Amino acid sequence: MNVKIFKALGNSARLKIIQTLLVKEHNVTDLTSIIKKDQTTVSRHLLTLTNANIIKSKRNGRKIFYSIFNNQMKEWLLKILISQTK
Repeated sequence: MNVKIFKALGNSARLKIIQTLLVKEHNVTDLTSIIKKDQTTVSRHLLTLTNANIIKSKRNGRKIFYSIFNNQMKEWLLKILISQTK
């Protein structure tokens, strides 16, 4: 595992973004209202998560949608989040 991944997971706002993206993909506007942070802050968190290869982005028209990087990452994140609730 890359150290960037663990650093990226060390923030409650980024964890909330991950939890949200585990359900379905979202754009910055959606995430801003869900985690109740301003767009600049959400964008900064998304960049950190993207640089750690936790999430990926895709453009659809003028909007950019974010999702979990791949199924292997999704399964790993689910295991971590489930273990936190025990």
